[in-house]
Amino acid sequence: MPEVARGTPSKAVAVFGPRRVGKTTLLEELVGTANARWYIGDTPEAARSLRFQTAGDVRNALLQAPTLVIDEAHKIPDIGNIVKMLVDANERLEKPDRIFLTSSSPLYLASIKESALGRVVSRRMWPLSLKEIAEHASWGYVNGRLDQFLVSGMMPNVFTDPEGGRAFLEDYCDGLLLRDLLEQTPVRRLDKFRMLVQLLAYSVGSEVSYDGLARECGLTRPTVEAYIGKLEQSSIVRVCPSFSKNLASELKKGKKIYFFDNGIRNALIHNFAPLAEREDAGALWENFFFMERVKMHDIQRDFTQIYFWRNTGHNPAEVDLVEVRDQKIHAFECKLSDKTQHSRGVAKFQELYPDSAVEIVLPGDCQRIFS
Repeated sequence: MPEVARGTPSKAVAVFGPRRVGKTTLLEELVGTANARWYIGDTPEAARSLRFQTAGDVRNALLQAPTLVIDEAHKIPDIGNIVKMLVDANERLEKPDRIFLTSSSPLYLASIKESALGRVVSRRMWPLSLKEIAEHASWGYVNGRLDQFLVSGMMPNVFTDPEGGRAFLEDYCDGLLLRDLLEQTPVRRLDKFRMLVQLLAYSVGSEVSYDGLARECGLTRPTVEAYIGKLEQSSIVRVCPSFSKNLASELKKGKKIYFFDNGIRNALIHNFAPLAEREDAGALWENFFFMERVKMHDIQRDFTQIYFWRNTGHNPAEVDLVEVRDQKIHAFECKLSDKTQHSRGVAKFQELYPDSAVEIVLPGDCQRIFS
């Protein structure tokens, strides 16, 4: 919560992320309702109330409460200019308000920030993290349910209602998941677009080729690249590029694509079999670990860059995650079992980058790594 509040006043803080990850709930806990004026973007009343005619109207909106919240702000017409007027007026108040916005997609947030240049600080929200759950319950609770989290994911609705988790996730994928993207960027061949999303779900943990995806979906490579870019902008997937330090044998154009939540990925392929029965258990652990690292670095705002690594040759070697911050390298190889004590990829990476920290990570290491 402190990370979300940072930046106000007098600027506005925009909280964005996939639908149903808890943006509104977070702000309700942070600012409450008694001392805040809430505008709900879904309602015509909010648009009318924010249709300012004079500078006095803007000032009056700010003076009604010490905190102003515009929920689903992108649904308010001309919201960028509205935010610009609010922040400019807020700067002139003796006691500036705290101003918060929520949006389900950075596709919309970009237009808001363009109109209100320099006046909006953005903070991304993801599904629950292991650390958040451990702080709410305990690490013993987390460790006892880790297999469940790897399959069903970390969406708040699934965490609070595990029995209804699959129904929620299937409905979410059918109804909400792609709505913002398709509203902003309609596609001509929706069937091929959905095929692409499903192919990406099956490819988690594997390197993908945009040319190969294009052939399988019957799309052009530029179209595939554009669709994946929109999926990433909508926080549905995260593209992980390959790591290279000018070594000719390394793959410089490879990509891995991870989903923001394991449960969402499994709903897309309609498979919620227990972890012990799955052929893709290793891929689920890799996707899960990757996203936990993304959440951690996002919260800390430490500007760490994340890659994967693979070299070519007669005996190609691979490391799942490579994190780089200020030229310091920390690499991880995800394994499900402690029976695997050695990894050829880890050994090769250490040989090429002797100053790096490299470790094999198991599900049982979560408490050590994320606490």
